[in-house]
Amino acid sequence: MSEPTIQAQYAAALVAAIGELSNVAKTASNPYFKSKYAPLDAIVDATRPVLAKHGLAIQQTPVYRDGLAGVVTIITHKAGHLEDSELLLPLKDQSPQGVGSAITYARRYALAAVLGLATEDDDDGNAGSGLGKQEAKRITIQNNIQSSEPDRPAIAKVMDKKQEAPRPAQAASSTWRNVEITDVRVAAKSKDGAAKKWVLYSVQFDGKAEALTFDEKLFTLAQELSLGKVDAGVAPGKKDPSKWELVSLAPTTGASANITSDEKA
Repeated sequence: MSEPTIQAQYAAALVAAIGELSNVAKTASNPYFKSKYAPLDAIVDATRPVLAKHGLAIQQTPVYRDGLAGVVTIITHKAGHLEDSELLLPLKDQSPQGVGSAITYARRYALAAVLGLATEDDDDGNAGSGLGKQEAKRITIQNNIQSSEPDRPAIAKVMDKKQEAPRPAQAASSTWRNVEITDVRVAAKSKDGAAKKWVLYSVQFDGKAEALTFDEKLFTLAQELSLGKVDAGVAPGKKDPSKWELVSLAPTTGASANITSDEKA
């Protein structure tokens, strides 16, 4: 009888190892989401002996590409066969801390995923991408920014008709305090061939209130502040008083960013 191929040896060892593994205790808490999760060191400590028993080892190599960071997870068998998978995550910022946080986050998720472990509280699909609520929100915002505008707002139709450039923002008449940015998107653009080029941006707060702006700097700032509480200065729109105009935006004093303790690692 011939010897099993190295691929067959790898498969047999992995099946045996996963069969012996159990879900790791969720000893770490995320106070913001009121959930628990198994930290990376606990997952490594619980799985390494079982993998080694069956001649398996896991290596995770950091990856940074196109503004994303994460890991390549490689499972190697002592006979020589290996398989790998890559997980890249969006970054909160391009700082060393931002990249390091994404890599730590990716290591934990990737390791649990390749070994079939449940290490997070079930959030009923709110983080369907597996990246956590804030990462899922960031991806949703980016997708909305790049998507085509659905229905052109009344103010956009006025701009189209008059071929005007937008006027500067007016002074705020009220302030929405301690609110959360839940969506940022392009609401409308000037049509091809228009004499004046403009982009109308929409910023949504707490999932219900919307404010519009032609100010690209405010639009960029809204993306940067989308993971924390903010104070938004608003006023009735000059061209469409039924809509709010976004005039100013700043972090709420004393508010902390909505990130998990694991992301801070």
